[in-house]
Amino acid sequence: MAKLGTTAVKSGGGVKGKLIGGGIVTVIVIIVLFNIFNFADTDANKIGLHYGGGVVEDKKFKSIVPPGSTNKLIGPGDEVYAYPIDQRSYIIGGAGADTDAGDEVTVVSKDNVRLGVRVQVYFTLNRTEDTIKSFHERIGLKTDAYTDRGWNDMLQSYFRPQIDRALSAVATNYVWAELYNNEAKKAEFQTAASKEFTRLLPAAVGGDYFCGPAYNGNNGCGELSFTVQKPTPLDKGIIDGLEAKQRAELAKATQEQTNQRVNVELQSVKQQVAMLGAQGYLLKTAIESGKIQFMVIPQGTPVSVPTGTATVPADR
Repeated sequence: MAKLGTTAVKSGGGVKGKLIGGGIVTVIVIIVLFNIFNFADTDANKIGLHYGGGVVEDKKFKSIVPPGSTNKLIGPGDEVYAYPIDQRSYIIGGAGADTDAGDEVTVVSKDNVRLGVRVQVYFTLNRTEDTIKSFHERIGLKTDAYTDRGWNDMLQSYFRPQIDRALSAVATNYVWAELYNNEAKKAEFQTAASKEFTRLLPAAVGGDYFCGPAYNGNNGCGELSFTVQKPTPLDKGIIDGLEAKQRAELAKATQEQTNQRVNVELQSVKQQVAMLGAQGYLLKTAIESGKIQFMVIPQGTPVSVPTGTATVPADR
């Protein structure tokens, strides 16, 4: 009996052990399959960079994952980093996703007036394989630019300082009133600032990673679109003073025009008096004003006209 009991216990333990062992094997197989069959997707407006990440290979660049890819098979442990390929913006002082809302760049004019400037930059990411790979490894990994938050942090870290530097360098060539109310000077300032920013940005990030808003991957990279709004003095009293000065100049110009008109009229009166005499001029003026009525009678017409002394009525 003791032998039979021992045999029964061994038999039950063997079945339970097999079930547990089978479950472990199944889990391992599932884990292995998930690592072997790794898939990647990209949105229509994003391009992916495929990097190796398995235990038997280095974490090196493998390939580009085109925009709009679905269920692309990649190796076990591999990673895909997605970056935007559509037009992007960085706006200082306006609404938008990539923006310093309510902010503005402070510059100092040639005549030492502090001005606030709002800026809009529109661009696209250079998607040439070597260029975007370099951007990812030099900038993207450091700032997590493949995420929405990291992308905005990247713009703040690299775009904003160069915009500040460009505007500050150029603003010292203009007096504040030129930038505030002279459209030609403002356009000149914008062009100069754009060129300076275009020069500074690649040096700061280490490459030509950004193209113009019309770039689509198949055409020329082009220049970034850089727009500035009217630079405005931070001291609003300066604007009030300028407007008061402009009103005074307008009133002065109006008075000068009135004086010129009166002088012209006086010269005309002097010339007529010199030609007609004082009484003749008064008679002419009275006739023109309708104070004396007269008619032209053809010669030979039987009309009797009473004689008398003609007088010129005085002005009332």
